[in-house]
Formats: sequence, C-alpha cells, structure tokens
Amino acid sequence: MWKTINIVFNFVGILLILQWLRYKINDYRANKDQHNFWQFRRHKYVATVGGLLIAGFIIIEVFLPAVSPLKDEMQRISFNTYLGIAVALAISIIWAVYLRKLDIFDPERWTNLFIVFLLGCIILWLVFPITDLIKGPLNFRLNGDTVNDFFYCVIGIGMVEEFVKLIPLLIIIRYKNIVREPYDFILYASVAALGFAFIENAMYIQKSNFYAINGRALMSTVAHMTFSSVVGYSVMVFSYKKGLKGWPYLLGGFILAAVMHGFYNFWLINPAAKQLSGLTFLFFMLTTHFWFTMKNKTINASRFYSPHRKLINDKLRYFLIFWLMTILMVSAIIIGVFHGKDTANQFLRGQILAFGFLLYYLSFSFSRFKIAPKMLSAGQKAFDAVIPDEPVKESYEG
Repeated sequence: MWKTINIVFNFVGILLILQWLRYKINDYRANKDQHNFWQFRRHKYVATVGGLLIAGFIIIEVFLPAVSPLKDEMQRISFNTYLGIAVALAISIIWAVYLRKLDIFDPERWTNLFIVFLLGCIILWLVFPITDLIKGPLNFRLNGDTVNDFFYCVIGIGMVEEFVKLIPLLIIIRYKNIVREPYDFILYASVAALGFAFIENAMYIQKSNFYAINGRALMSTVAHMTFSSVVGYSVMVFSYKKGLKGWPYLLGGFILAAVMHGFYNFWLINPAAKQLSGLTFLFFMLTTHFWFTMKNKTINASRFYSPHRKLINDKLRYFLIFWLMTILMVSAIIIGVFHGKDTANQFLRGQILAFGFLLYYLSFSFSRFKIAPKMLSAGQKAFDAVIPDEPVKESYEG
C-alpha cells in the first residue's frame, strides 16, 4: 500500500511541476522586463532545491569513495553515536526555530524554551518504568493480536507518552508571567515534544545506520508535536474555563491525543496492520491540517494582537524548504560516508521519491497563516465554542 501511495503522490508532484512550468512560461511571456524576471527572488524555491540537489550529487560523486573504508573505524570510536545525536539535535532546532517564528505578538524567551526542551529530554525516561508497570503486573503487551495491539498502542504507547510529554508544559504554566497567550500552550507543548523526539530520534537514527533521518525529521517529529499540541490545546481551554467546565476539554483532549498517537503507531507495529501501513501516512497528512488550525487559531486569539506585527508566509516557506532539503542532502552524504557513494546515490534518489512531495507539502501547508484578530475561517469555526475569549489583562494577572 505504501508503494501505491508513493506512486500517487509522486504523480501529483509531477503534475504540480508541470503546472509550475506552465506558470513560469506564461509569466516570462507576460513580463516585459526580462532582467526583472531572472532575479533570484522570483525563482528562489526551485533555485534552492535544485542547487542543493546538484551540490549533494557533486559532493557524493567527487568526494566520497565507492566503498567506504571508514565505517568500522567510525563505529570503533563511536563517531556514529555523536553524529546521530548531532543530526537529531539539528532536526529539533529547525522545528523549534520555526515554532518560535510563529510567536509574533508576545515572543517567548529562548531561555524558557530551552528549559522546556531540556525537561522534555529528561522526562522521556519516565516512559520506561511506566511501560514496565503496564507490561508487568497487568501483563499488557504487544502480542500480534489486532485488537490487543491497537489498545496497547493507544494505552501503552499513546497515553503513556502523551502523559509524559505533558509534564514539562504543566511545570511551565505554573509561571503565569511566562505563559500569557493561547499560542504559548501550543509552543511549549511542541517544544517539550521536540525534547522527547530528540532523544528518540538519536536512538532510532543511529539504530537505523542513518537511513531513518528523513522519516524522523518529516514525519515522526511532526507527529509528536501534533499530538502534544492537542493536549496543550486542551490544557489552554481548561485554564481559561472556570470551575468544572474545563475538565471535559482537558480529559477529552488527552484521550484524543492518545488515540491519534496510538492509531499512528498501530499501522507500523501490528503484523497484520503493516500491510496497510500507508494509512499512517494518510492519517499523518490529515493531522498536519489539524495542527496548523490549532496554531493559526491560537496565534490570532492573542490579547497582544497588533496590526503592526506581521507573519510573512514566504519567509516561513523558504526557511522550511531550505532546511528540510538540507537535512535530506546531509542524510545522503552521511550514508555515503558510511556505505560508499553508490549506496548514497541510490539512497538519495529513493528519498527524493519517498519524501520529496512530503517536504513540499509540509513547507507550503505550514506557511499559509492568516493573521487577524479573532479571525475565523471555514476550517476553524468548529473551534469557536472551544476557545473562549481571553480574560482582560487585569483579571489575568490577578
């Protein structure tokens, strides 16, 4: 199923390229100033992607040997471990910078974000004793049965990990002078998820001999942030509701995040479900829209809203395309260092087919924000009754 989905999306990608070429040809014919047409800013996306691709292939062909003599030596000095950590950290930094760029009305201090990130790294280790407790006395574990494995993915993986990732957010919101607007709940929940994902990515990237870099950067890390944001969203609503009115949102948001997390993992873990593992990819595509809606809605709900603050989607889009494409190139070069240039070339071609469309899709989907006070679009009206009006400054601080 995964191959079928790959073919479909690559076909869509080809159609988009043809549409883009048609647009460029028409633009060239309509543009009287030919010098203006050839300026970099008009073609920066394709020029950047093309430049990185060409640079990657040149580095692989010119500087890397056909068979790497360094693999055993690098493993002996644990260089691959350090490299795996560095790549995992780079992935988290890229997404953290992206999230911070969205915080335009009351930007959070990097010190606070680093503390939450560090808490996310540390708190991950609570997963193991909690999981052992579930597997031990309760004898609840994966056994290959479809129903059992689904509930284990939801409870033993989804609930456990979302509970653990929630702890850094609960710690930081105790300081009301730090968490002061709705987007802060999404931001800190996502950064805590990045800390969690950093440790997880470092382990998986090294275990996979670096073949999993792009999957971890483009899917797993984004999924972690999405699920944690659902919980952060529910905590935000709970904190603004008074009395018992907020509890259904808090509990419902946590359960929803756990089910989403478990559903995402189930199709990758259960032997029978693996045959339809492409459903995880389709589900991931849908949840990215859910995450975007939460971000856009909470940004616009800020009591610090100012028409003078701008969120430039073009800069966001270019940032994501440049750095996610850079990760893809670096992953191929790393594969070449450990396995030789022939393997690197084959890996790069495969990664472009597997993740090229997803890179394009995420970059454009995560950079289409509409900024207006309390703005509601058709896709956001469902949240109108969920996000309450923010309290006035005096009562909030009191």
